[in-house]
Amino acid sequence: MAPAPEEVLTLAKEWLAAGHRRDTEFIAAHSWTEDDNFVHTVASGPDSALSLGDFLQHLREYDPREVVLSNPRGFAYDDFAWVFDTPHIDLLDEGVLEARFTAVLRHVEGEWKVVHAHLSEGVAHQA
Repeated sequence: MAPAPEEVLTLAKEWLAAGHRRDTEFIAAHSWTEDDNFVHTVASGPDSALSLGDFLQHLREYDPREVVLSNPRGFAYDDFAWVFDTPHIDLLDEGVLEARFTAVLRHVEGEWKVVHAHLSEGVAHQA
């Protein structure tokens, strides 16, 4: 396993930002699933395991937000990459949320695509 190439890290950062901007065209163009019944995205909360189509519809239902800090890191092996990040998301009137983001990308049709993503609210470490 090698460090993820810059192309993967850049796409992960742009994909996360696009989701929060509610840019469904970017998300659709840079995501891939073999079957729309597959779970593509998981988030905090009930009923948050969504297919790609359901995720795109979910994004359309909420106001845009801004990712104000993102520094993804990750690894790649063959045609797959795994990326992780702890982005800060401006929730406007609700302050800034420190989140956890992971994504799996696959090199298909000559380019990297997000095949699975997970975003959850960050919580303080408890020992």
